[in-house]
Amino acid sequence: MDKIVNRKQQIRLFLLEFFSFLIIFTVLGTIIFLFYQRNTYNSIDSTLTQRTQMAANSTNMMGPPDFQTITVYYNSKGKILNSQYLNNMASTVSKIKVNKNQLNRIFNIKSGDTTLRCAYVKVLSKMTMKRGDDKLLKASKQPKYVLVIKNVTPELQGVNRFKDLLLASLIIFGLIVFIISYIISRYNMKPVLKAWKQQEEFVDSAAHEIRTPLTIIQNKLEGLMTKPNDTIKDQIGAIIMSLSEIRRLNGLTSDMLTLARANSNVITLEKAPVNFSEFMNEILEPYTDLIESEDKKLVTSINVDKPVLVDAKRLHQLIVILLDNAIKYTPTGATITVNSSIENRNLKIQICDTGIGISDKNKKSVFKRFYREEKSGNKQTGGNGLGLSIAEWIVRAHNGHIKITDNPGGGSIFTVLLPVAK
Repeated sequence: MDKIVNRKQQIRLFLLEFFSFLIIFTVLGTIIFLFYQRNTYNSIDSTLTQRTQMAANSTNMMGPPDFQTITVYYNSKGKILNSQYLNNMASTVSKIKVNKNQLNRIFNIKSGDTTLRCAYVKVLSKMTMKRGDDKLLKASKQPKYVLVIKNVTPELQGVNRFKDLLLASLIIFGLIVFIISYIISRYNMKPVLKAWKQQEEFVDSAAHEIRTPLTIIQNKLEGLMTKPNDTIKDQIGAIIMSLSEIRRLNGLTSDMLTLARANSNVITLEKAPVNFSEFMNEILEPYTDLIESEDKKLVTSINVDKPVLVDAKRLHQLIVILLDNAIKYTPTGATITVNSSIENRNLKIQICDTGIGISDKNKKSVFKRFYREEKSGNKQTGGNGLGLSIAEWIVRAHNGHIKITDNPGGGSIFTVLLPVAK
């Protein structure tokens, strides 16, 4: 079911990107084509307009047509007056029907496969014969209207070829966009799928972790209900275990809330200058007696003699997590070492244990939520698997780095580098 949902999301994202790109290219291609077509017609119409003005204002009957245009003169009855100059175009021109409604307009006429662009205007001056006759033409032969014709078939063919080229380009770009959209959608879905998987794992693990203490508490309380006459002293073991599980459940929910708020960027760091030597001594002091009571040894080397800019509350939480982890996995009679120094403008903190260590295969996995290399689920060492995830978030929020290396004497070394030194 999850795969189907994720597949549908990827398809929706792909279609959104594909059609967005396709619309952009289509609109851009249409604008380019319309601009090219308009410029072509503007150039043709400019030539026609110029030629028409010359013909309408000329005092001489125009002679043979030039290589671009044909000028046709009509009398008031619509008869062509200069047919002798039209040569092989006479039959084509004679088929052209114009009327007064087309005066001062530019229009197209189709003649077979040929497209003619025409301008029809009124003659503004009287004309004389081109061959030198100075007498005014008789009224019946006096030009009344002039029609300027231009064969625009080559230009329109060029426009059509350009349109075909744009369509071909659009098809090619469509295929390219199809491929790119598919790649982008898969790439963009990776973090979504990763987050979805992490969420599923988190929910499953959280449900498992919460179910255990709740089951224990339920069983103990149901056991108490079966013995209503017993005193608290008689059932002290069940009560203590229930309280222990409640404390464990409370810690688990607190850690889960911290991670959830961290991922939603609700939590922000409050950095301030901290005297690191005093800060570390305050953290380590209560752990000294605890470590000694377990017949273990704590060795510290705090070599930071200047203030550092950190979020003291979160840094305290980080060190406690790593220190608790070291205490859990360090056997009786062994040593826990805490070192700190300034290296290359970074605050370096190292917490070393001499426990069972972490395999190379699992070094990158220990920071995952609910991950425990020890699969036994031992409460004393297993924990809930959220501590190191919180530690990694705190380091990342400080723009730092955390890594795990093997302790030459056995065990693990957690090294934290924070770019916080002044």
